[in-house]
Amino acid sequence: MGAKTFEEQEAGPPSKGRMHLLLVDDDAAIGRVVSRILRDTFDVTVFTNAREAVDAIAGGARYAAILCDLMMPSMTGMDLYESVAGLDRATVDRIVFLTGGAFTRRAEDFLRSIKNPRLEKPFDRAALMSALAQVLEVTPP
Repeated sequence: MGAKTFEEQEAGPPSKGRMHLLLVDDDAAIGRVVSRILRDTFDVTVFTNAREAVDAIAGGARYAAILCDLMMPSMTGMDLYESVAGLDRATVDRIVFLTGGAFTRRAEDFLRSIKNPRLEKPFDRAALMSALAQVLEVTPP
């Protein structure tokens, strides 16, 4: 594994009293924007490579919730979901999928088969916070 870009660097330990979220999106700009939106409320680790995100979870990293792009080139959000299910079953219920609207038949079937929330890009802060509140079972700020 090579050196990580700014967007892929893991945050240090979560700040006291703050939840730690994982964002997985192959578009680094989405990572920067979402991190800025959430930084006042959450600690956020961003990966632009889903395989590296799964490796972090396999290595013991735990997150209160995961925001994950559904369609990525080398490993899809669906693949990440399946991998996480094998590593930390409780976490799969706390995945929020980010979608750009381009669906394959597999993606459509997958989204119908799960109860996880999804956000259509572009989304706003209120929608993001509402989806996180849903999976974290907290009141949105």
